[in-house]
Order: sequence, then structure tokens, then C-alpha cells
Amino acid sequence: MVQGAIIFTARKFNKWGKESVVSMKVTRRQFLKVTGATAASFALVDLGFDLQATASAAKELRIKNVTPTPTVCPYCASGCGLVIYAERDANGNFVKLLSVHGDPDNPINQGGACSKGAAMFNLREIYDERTGEQMINPKRVQKPLYRAPGSDKWEEKDWDWMLDRIAEKIKETRDSNFIHKEKLEDGSEIIVNRTERIASIGGSGLDNEECYILSKMMRALGVVYLETQARI
Repeated sequence: MVQGAIIFTARKFNKWGKESVVSMKVTRRQFLKVTGATAASFALVDLGFDLQATASAAKELRIKNVTPTPTVCPYCASGCGLVIYAERDANGNFVKLLSVHGDPDNPINQGGACSKGAAMFNLREIYDERTGEQMINPKRVQKPLYRAPGSDKWEEKDWDWMLDRIAEKIKETRDSNFIHKEKLEDGSEIIVNRTERIASIGGSGLDNEECYILSKMMRALGVVYLETQARI
């Protein structure tokens, strides 16, 4: 024993039978904490406290009204599975987001998550730097935003208006620039049915099946400039 610390030593043998001495230094504070906790546990058992029941009750309290929801990470094309834990009231209404973890039952990531996937919690909620309280991320866009040509301001629109507007612009662009036939060098014509004024790039979170559906739809419109972030 040295001043302010206790040193434990033990003999260790490697796979060739060579002996070595291993030392572990423990401070007095650490030693008293461990021995004190052990003594307290034995005392509670002797007094008739059921520690197992207490631990079970504490665990139940932590997960009470907490609903796990499986989902897929929105970032890259790996399609990792995530589990979102949210607190709900007695009626099942959402109260607040608690945590986001990798889904251990997902065959792709088997419970793992990269730094971006693990930080998906902050897409919706963050902790206030001054108070430490959990709050909705003020930078999160919660409604569709539209900026008119030549304008420097964003306007809030509902989804019906946005989808109708997108459909109108696609049809207008396709109809005004659609190429039905193209001449070859020998003067003959072939049917091409394409438009060169529309390009499509799929989101990075698209899986194989979604990329296939997107490609089929774009080909049906005659789009030739087609790419996906999943491949990039």
C-alpha cells in the first residue's frame, strides 16, 4: 500500500506458461465505494428487501409509455434499420422523442449505426445549449416551402398545391420539348419519344426496388438524363 492508494498484484501465465506479475492501482476512494456498495447490498438483503423486484420495477418505470417504432435511415442507400423510441401518453398520443438506435433485428446493419444515422435524433429534436432542455429543432422544415421565379422569399404551401404544381411543370416542360422522331444520317427517321429538358436524380435513401420504380416512371416520361445518388 502506498500513500492514498492500494495496489493489488496477481500472477498471470501466458499460453506458453511464462509467468508475469500484473498490478492494479486502486485509490482509497474507489476501494471504499466498492466495499461500501457491497456491504449495503448485503444489508438490504438481510433486512428483507427484494432487490430483484426493485430492479424490475425501475426497469418498468423507464420503459413505461415508451413505444419503439422500426424505421429506415434516410441518409445513404445502405438502408440500415433504426428503432425510434418515443414517449406517448395514455391515449397513445406522441409526447416526445427519446432516442434513436440501430435495429438489432435488421439484417443489413444488425443493430449498428454510423455517426449520421445515430444522430438522426437531432433532425427533429435538440437540447438547448443554455438550459439543457429538450426542444424541437428550430432549423427543421415542417411544411413545404415554395419560392417563385425571381423571388427571394419562401412561401409556405400545402402538399396538394405543391404536388399539383410539380405535375403541371413536368407536363408543360415535356409537352413543349418532346421529341417524337429523329432523323438519321441516311435521311430516314426513327421513333425516339424522349425529352431532353427534364433530368432526374433519385435520393440517396432509395433502395433497389424504389430505384427500379423511379427509373420505370422516368423512362415512361421519355427522360434520358437519369441518375441516382444510390449509385453515386
